[in-house]
Amino acid sequence: MSRGSTGSVKWFQRIILAAAGLFVLASCAQTKLTSSWMDETRVGQSFNHILIIGISDKKHNRRLFEEVFTKQLTAAGVESAVSYVILPKGIEISRDTVTAAIKGGNIDAVIVTHMVDIEKVTTYHQSMNYRANRGYYNNMYGYYPHVYGYVYEPGYYTQHDVVTLETNLYEVSSEKLVWSTHSRTFAPDTALEVVDELVGLVIKNLAEKGLITKK
Repeated sequence: MSRGSTGSVKWFQRIILAAAGLFVLASCAQTKLTSSWMDETRVGQSFNHILIIGISDKKHNRRLFEEVFTKQLTAAGVESAVSYVILPKGIEISRDTVTAAIKGGNIDAVIVTHMVDIEKVTTYHQSMNYRANRGYYNNMYGYYPHVYGYVYEPGYYTQHDVVTLETNLYEVSSEKLVWSTHSRTFAPDTALEVVDELVGLVIKNLAEKGLITKK
């Protein structure tokens, strides 16, 4: 194979690697709860019927969040209700409107989620030729060909969104904050990815805290 052909093959390999990396990162969101707080005086208290409120400027995202949340709560054996039915778009979500909407019902807690921030994160990915090995540094003739490859065939950069959401649980009777968490989702491809992963983590944390009882 000629030197020109070899260079073309290596260039093609780098393009394929970059494309593969972009696909994997873009299609596999990762959500983590970065902080969690609970009113310690509520230990042993559990809620049975929760109203879900997703605050979003997009009607579709709000509906998606609330439906996914209630679906997963139902699967866990916890009663819940979406807010977009009793608090449709156009009605301001406030203390008065929420109180009026749930008056006379059996809802004992309200979960509210809203977006805090969207951050752009740039990640550098090493070249295929880069291998960290201190042995190369001990010999001049081993070091040069080792670094030559990844200097002249460098890695690549990718940029992704990191979405931060805040989720709060309030007790209806006292109107007090009982539990709160912040979450970060790296490189979400769709709103559904963010919602699905977040809801699963939130329900798990609430169950661990004893604030809901899975059946």
